[in-house]
Amino acid sequence: MNKVMVFLRAAATASRNDFQQAILCMARTGLVAPLANEALTVNLVRMPPDNLPYRPPSDSTLGQTPEYDAVVEIWSPRSARSVIGDLRKAVADSVSVFHAFAVTETLVYHRHALAQGQPSAGVKLIGRLMFHADMPDSAVRRSWALHAVLAARVHSSSARYVQNWVDEMLTDACPPTRGMPVMHFPTEREFLEQFVDSPRGMQEILQDTAHFVAGGPRFYTTEYIIRPPA
Repeated sequence: MNKVMVFLRAAATASRNDFQQAILCMARTGLVAPLANEALTVNLVRMPPDNLPYRPPSDSTLGQTPEYDAVVEIWSPRSARSVIGDLRKAVADSVSVFHAFAVTETLVYHRHALAQGQPSAGVKLIGRLMFHADMPDSAVRRSWALHAVLAARVHSSSARYVQNWVDEMLTDACPPTRGMPVMHFPTEREFLEQFVDSPRGMQEILQDTAHFVAGGPRFYTTEYIIRPPA
């Protein structure tokens, strides 16, 4: 099964809210086969809260309006380019930015019950990261895999953690990206107040990620599972 992640921004003529509702409507009823039958999740990007629990020094976008309005995840047996071709036709001129990536998904854990659906409960954090340029893929993969063990311990209130390795940037003007972590917290309270298990845990996370993460934005989203992956 191939996975594609597509980052979208509304055309200048549309408001964020109107665009987000239009994307949801399209995902539910406005697609044609085969895309209409494939697993698909829409993540609507929120404005970050003022009291963010995690402010990594490598994220230069903190305090700014998010550069995307929605992140779409699609799972399909078809080629990634076929999938994004169909999605590109569906969104047509409603977007000003269409950044698509083919990724390999690794589920690190899914350990807490989570009310999933439309919308799912809680907060879904999606990163679009660059790793240090002098690190080969093998070294980054090893560092990220080791980080997963630390994340599982420190982010003890999170329900689900996925690491998406970027295999290919599928569209022009994609920003340099090598990894996309996805972490879902069951409730907003757990995200804001229990992001980590302790101040020491936060320091461990910051120190560990500094070894291999060069930078990149994080997006705070509400998840809508339109058709779940098998």
